[in-house]
Amino acid sequence: MKNLLFLFLLIGNMAYSQIKNFEDESQYLLSLQELVSQSFTESYGLDDWDEGWRQHLEFDPMSMNLVFYKKPYHKADSGKISTAIKWLTKSVIPLDEIDTLIGDTKKNTITIKMKGGKNSIKVYALAPDPQWLGKEYYEAGKEKEIIIQSDKLLKIRNLEKRLNWHISQLQNFHQKKMDLANYLNNKQKQKVEYQSKDTLNYRSDKKFKLIQEFQLDNSGQWLSVAVERRNIYDKPITEKQSVRLKDITEVIKDISIILKTGEENKVMKTTTVFDDQGEKQMIETVDTFFFLQFWYEKNNGHIGDEIVALLKQLGLNSNKGAWLD
Repeated sequence: MKNLLFLFLLIGNMAYSQIKNFEDESQYLLSLQELVSQSFTESYGLDDWDEGWRQHLEFDPMSMNLVFYKKPYHKADSGKISTAIKWLTKSVIPLDEIDTLIGDTKKNTITIKMKGGKNSIKVYALAPDPQWLGKEYYEAGKEKEIIIQSDKLLKIRNLEKRLNWHISQLQNFHQKKMDLANYLNNKQKQKVEYQSKDTLNYRSDKKFKLIQEFQLDNSGQWLSVAVERRNIYDKPITEKQSVRLKDITEVIKDISIILKTGEENKVMKTTTVFDDQGEKQMIETVDTFFFLQFWYEKNNGHIGDEIVALLKQLGLNSNKGAWLD
């Protein structure tokens, strides 16, 4: 009971605060999970249960998706554990694409609408045969909104507003992460243009081909980038780097601009090489430095200042360190 009371107080207090760092984000994710779990009815029937539906709504903080499961309800259906039920359909609703949630206390429904009326909700259907298409679920369509039956709208105070508030705050914090990724991608685009325009002055051992631009994983926690370059034997190798944003404490330059982590070996690297027989080998290593491949431009200390400012927007205590051309 004490833990439940604490959770309600936490959720209530958040209504007047904003996400300032990753710790805040974690608390908002927790409270959103709790609100979602309370805001719907697992099994919702009409006059006759045989004409009703069993449903389950959950929030997955790792993928940042709401997931809605549904199947016809029958009296013989005694399933109580949602994970053990073979759901007829599941709808994956990306949190960052949600425009608004609208509650209707007369119809006992929650309508989830997507931004711009886009078909951002992916609907998956249970395959009739496990061997069909080689997967259990197949993509059956896309939707721009979804309606969920709920008889708890009147039982939870300001449910609709609280759900929308939590979602909007998580979206705002995610946008700050995207500002960082977009900034890095714009700078990287300039570097790619430099090396194609100024091939004589661009060192061959620093040239690269972009394989994957800077991007965040589904959780919004990890930043990664992948490039292809030539090794000392003039063989192509692919290097992918990944770093957790909250581990970045310093931005430095030693020929290339580098994101440095506070603790050693927090950067994950995967290097793909090919041997003389053309067989692919993947080598996984760890490092303290995340290389941005930004080295062409001289006297570019402003880039370090701008990256630090973007990291501070995420509540990170990051600083600009040594800047050596």
